[in-house]
Amino acid sequence: MEYQHELYAERLRLKAQAEALATGATQWTQQLNQRVRIRVALAWEDAILGLHYELTDFLDEFIAGRMLRSVGYKVMPEALRRASDVPANEYLLSVIEAQHEALVALVPQIELQVMLRGGLVADYGDRAGDFRRDVNQAFQAHLIGLQLHHNSRLFPIDSHEMHSAVVEPTLYLLHSQPRFASAETAYQNALKELRNRDPGDAITDAATALQEILTALGCEGGALGDLLTSAKKKGLLAGADTPLTESILKTVNWVAAQRNQGEAHRADPGTDMSDAWMVVHVVGALAIRLSETGEGGSS
Repeated sequence: MEYQHELYAERLRLKAQAEALATGATQWTQQLNQRVRIRVALAWEDAILGLHYELTDFLDEFIAGRMLRSVGYKVMPEALRRASDVPANEYLLSVIEAQHEALVALVPQIELQVMLRGGLVADYGDRAGDFRRDVNQAFQAHLIGLQLHHNSRLFPIDSHEMHSAVVEPTLYLLHSQPRFASAETAYQNALKELRNRDPGDAITDAATALQEILTALGCEGGALGDLLTSAKKKGLLAGADTPLTESILKTVNWVAAQRNQGEAHRADPGTDMSDAWMVVHVVGALAIRLSETGEGGSS
């Protein structure tokens, strides 16, 4: 039975929610309601369960400092449980990112304790990974159109299926290899511009990400077209890829031409969100395959 692992009331809610989503009566959102906030709060409690007080103090100090330095407003995990006087949604989302960052930063602290105590410290497991999984499950269950990634950043889900198949592995690939650091930044910017519904900037940032990937893989050239030509010569791209890469290049060049004329902005009806969506996701798929080919695979 679908939703079998959930209790009766939640099974009913999920079934009704799925039907409403299919008919367009409801849609994905980024606003955290009380139910999802409680689930995220419980995910945090599970993540810190059994930690020594020195480690929980470290987490509290990390989160408080991170929030103050980044957004100038101290919001702690307890705010997620509030029934009233709840901080603005963007602050709650920020504290979730800070929580994951804190759990990642906790690992060296645990290793230090192991060293100081001669290995007499329990195996705390992958606390950050467990927290990320639980947050994403809560978000999906309540149609929150965001996903928490390995790099502690929340990214919008414009298409859940495409996101799972392309965006998530692309971000993981770029984040896990230092040589792709610049490409990761550009790709994150492209996703942000999709969220902002700025197709021109999304396409430009996606093109920058592709340029950075090709450069990191040893391709030569100052422009995207030259880098793609170099990639073909190096065997990273095959002849069958030409229509795809040409479509990306033409779209990028068109946006550049519009930008030079002062027309490539959100209000321009010629700059289509569907084009931007296509370019960003195709660049993601290309990034994965180029990386595999660059490591010695076949294209």
